Amino acid sequence: MDPSLEFSDCAELVRITRNGMVESRHLGVAVVLDPSGQAVAELGNPQARIFPRSALKPFQAIGSLRAGAKLSPQGTALACASHLGTFRHQRIAGETLETAGLDAADLQCPSAWPGDGATRTSMILNRQHANRLAFNCSGKHAAFLNAAVLAGAPTSSYLSPEHPVQRAALAAMEEFCGPISFVGVDGCGAPAPQMSLLSLARGFRQLVLSRDVHAQQVVHSIRENPWAIRGEGSANTLVVERTGIIAKLGAEGVLAMGTPAGYSVALKMLDGSPRGTDVLALDLLASVGALGELDHRWLRHVLTPEPPAPGARAAGLELAGRDFPGC
Repeated sequence: MDPSLEFSDCAELVRITRNGMVESRHLGVAVVLDPSGQAVAELGNPQARIFPRSALKPFQAIGSLRAGAKLSPQGTALACASHLGTFRHQRIAGETLETAGLDAADLQCPSAWPGDGATRTSMILNRQHANRLAFNCSGKHAAFLNAAVLAGAPTSSYLSPEHPVQRAALAAMEEFCGPISFVGVDGCGAPAPQMSLLSLARGFRQLVLSRDVHAQQVVHSIRENPWAIRGEGSANTLVVERTGIIAKLGAEGVLAMGTPAGYSVALKMLDGSPRGTDVLALDLLASVGALGELDHRWLRHVLTPEPPAPGARAAGLELAGRDFPGC
């Protein structure tokens, strides 16, 4: 197994202050690539190995499409999503299954309550139960199953690394990100490859620049349906809506973005905290001229909410490691 991320690989990326004094620090690694693939900003060691987790979903979606999946634009975007389980998200996942003659009982992801509070409350009031369609990875699993049926492969073993759909997904991840030497298991039961943070950044750069028909279907579908990638008002959705940047979070403090011009940024927090990651990634892109001032300022404003109580005004968030415009 390749060495995983260590303290020695990390730089201080986010600092939480209170009354001007440091209260918490988050260490991690970040890297920015320009359209030629050259690293133009590095914080920590981007060669360190990580589990990108759900940040790899766009490449897994490409694998599903190549294996035979027939996905609508909304279904394609949902295959890349870590969604909040709204009724709209659940409906699109269900439609992807229905296209292949399947239903929610065929999903092997866990059952869950929606991350969206309004949907969760509505389900509780209507005496509905947690279900697999509401799980944040249901779109990816529905795409896997859709591909399995249309490829004539078994559905009962669709999460096995040896399944034709999973082999297609792994091949797509290696094509875009580079060689993969270790594959674990994700929280949803799907294979979870390990790779360097640099490999993840390379993958997002290639994704947004690719002329491959399936990669373009993924990119165009996300841009046409940004609500699907997470949920209305969420960070990934807002970034896609405002800029066309393909933004995708991963569990345990992972985030990757690829701009329409071909810049990419990837970061991973050592402690798994997502606190400050979206603003940090956007500041990194702005610092190398890959994000316009107006878009940067607007996104920073909406992703930095007003303090909820007077005492919270004493707290602050600083992005460490270098001087970022607007900090």
